[in-house]
Amino acid sequence: MYDIRFAEPGDLSAALALLVRLQADTAHHIGYLGETVEALSEELAEFEPDWSSCSVVATDESGRLAGFLSVEIDSKLRRAWLHGPFVDVPLNHPAGSRIWDQTADALFVKAREILDDITDHELYGHTNHRRLAAFAQRHGFTAGKASSIYLLDNGALRTLLLRDANYSATHEMRVLPTDPAVHEAVAVLHERCFPHSYMSGRQLVDGTKNRTVVVAMDGQRVLGYAGGKAQPEEYYVDFVAVEPDARGQGIGAQLVTELLWKLACDQGARPQAAASILAGNESSRRMFGRLGFRLHLELVAYRHAS
Repeated sequence: MYDIRFAEPGDLSAALALLVRLQADTAHHIGYLGETVEALSEELAEFEPDWSSCSVVATDESGRLAGFLSVEIDSKLRRAWLHGPFVDVPLNHPAGSRIWDQTADALFVKAREILDDITDHELYGHTNHRRLAAFAQRHGFTAGKASSIYLLDNGALRTLLLRDANYSATHEMRVLPTDPAVHEAVAVLHERCFPHSYMSGRQLVDGTKNRTVVVAMDGQRVLGYAGGKAQPEEYYVDFVAVEPDARGQGIGAQLVTELLWKLACDQGARPQAAASILAGNESSRRMFGRLGFRLHLELVAYRHAS
């Protein structure tokens, strides 16, 4: 059995090497985390107070890092996202499943020491990650709908950003105004379209989550919004929502285009853009497909709330 302890700053390089290797395998892939050293480094750097105090590792007798679990806590929402567990099981090991299960459980038990009164926990992994599904079931997590990650890369992203000079949106597109009424309208629309999300409507509009938000306006009325951010290797579209009576007019596609344009202008070039679409949301799938996005990963969330 491995030694389970909280991470130390000196574990960073070994942790990144482990994560990069396992993220490349759909049978170990965890959502909300990047796939490269650069992306993972930036994500871990955003943990508060620091990544090591929010992470648990498993090491063997030689000190080699063989397991990792980080916990991202939002004390206001009283929710925690478990990034992992990651367990490095030797290929074709006869007791591989047992090693993974025991190590993952031990990492979770240790991580609970920093969860305090947080009673809402979430896991997010690839649909091929069967061990994560079994882990979730053992610990009382309920599987939600699957979601798909779509990518826009290569020439398709450049084409979208270098739009035809004659392009014009059918409605006014604005970066989130400071008007409190607009903030309230966007926050309410967000809560209605994305209830129980990893980000509240208030967090989206008050800037605490560092998202760029663009809004479609008809006079003083908010028709829809799109929110996202620039990560080390991609632009990420977190949310797109349009009022029901304004749908079917191409506003969603215009919002995504405007958001990516704004991110590129403010944050510089990226090789790709990504977006997450919940299973069954065929209108969003069609919209992102028309913009040139293609299916990359299929993920599923597991949640335990008490």
